[in-house]
Amino acid sequence: MAERLICIYFSATNTTKRYIESFAGALKRPIDIDINLADDLSAQLPDITPEDLVIVAAPVYGGRMPSQVSSRLKELKGNQAKAVAMVVYGNRDYDDALLELTDILSDTDFEVIGAGAFIGRHSIFPKVASSRPDNKDMRALRNFANECLRVIETGEKGELKVKGNRPYKKAAGVPLHPSGDPEVCNRCGKCVEKCPVDAIKSDEPYLTDSSICISCGRCIYVCPKHTRKYSGLKYKIIESVFTAAFSKRKEAEFTVI
Repeated sequence: MAERLICIYFSATNTTKRYIESFAGALKRPIDIDINLADDLSAQLPDITPEDLVIVAAPVYGGRMPSQVSSRLKELKGNQAKAVAMVVYGNRDYDDALLELTDILSDTDFEVIGAGAFIGRHSIFPKVASSRPDNKDMRALRNFANECLRVIETGEKGELKVKGNRPYKKAAGVPLHPSGDPEVCNRCGKCVEKCPVDAIKSDEPYLTDSSICISCGRCIYVCPKHTRKYSGLKYKIIESVFTAAFSKRKEAEFTVI
């Protein structure tokens, strides 16, 4: 087994973190280095040795990883360590995100042994996949972990085939952004502190800089007054259309070499 289990991921609302922790649990070993880039996008990345196993996971926004996350991951130096790539999406599609992530890891000198796409509650339209991940998702994750473990133990080599297209689909900005109610907001500063891209300012924490916001939902997740949310007529119209179009259950997909 690997000398260290290193987990590097972006989890704004703890769904991706839950998948990471469950994957480590299926491997029956503790996480030695745990880096959630949603806590600090500028966090120092570890020095990785060939004996390490590195799990890298990211959410899917509009069919791609957040550019801020992909930029940081490109700074990794794999040194031929084994890596597992995971993306989490809100039941619409993961498009080219998983391929993008595996390409980044391969380009930074990792040996990518497995790649998987898993479902979580949609961060903007929470009626979609509202109960995900569920027990079936966790069983799929354990199966994926067991397959990765088999590859590690047998030293199997092969080609990893991941769904997606090159060039990747164009990253489209999300036109919806959460905000708070100034009558309810007590200006505690929690959303200001926790926003990973600094889109919320302390003088008016109920507002959001839409030119910066990546719609990750972290401010909604951490707001103790539950005032931050998506709202407005535009949101309600898009929510109705999106929920009708993408509520049919999708299942996890994964592949190993």
